[in-house]
Amino acid sequence: MRTFYIFKIKKELTILTKETPYNLYRTIENLYYQDNDTMGVSFKIYNDLFDLFDKDYINKRIDNLFKSNRYYSSEGDIHKITNKYRPENSTLKVYKSHILLKSDVINPTLLVNYLMTDNLFVCDFKNKDYFWLNEFVR
Repeated sequence: MRTFYIFKIKKELTILTKETPYNLYRTIENLYYQDNDTMGVSFKIYNDLFDLFDKDYINKRIDNLFKSNRYYSSEGDIHKITNKYRPENSTLKVYKSHILLKSDVINPTLLVNYLMTDNLFVCDFKNKDYFWLNEFVR
């Protein structure tokens, strides 16, 4: 099972880290593994790195993209692809701070067909994998 965290990186930081994403990944990974004692500092760094998602817009956009897909279902902020023929089981949950995608395939349908934008950065902390979403799709 892969767990992808999708972050909306601030435009200025995207420009600075587009060619060298490793440092961005390490910074986000450090935030991910922070303990509760340093939450104040982590929150400040988080605000400097990321923009918030418009949950309503994203949920509507995903619903519109997949409404004709018979393997797709949604309930509120949760979107699922369950395809026994591919096979794929993927669940995407939209938060204001990030998007969480869990999937049993390396190339989830919900990830590939996601909104095309230049500042979405994807991290899989368990597998130490990271990439800019638009580079993955192209």
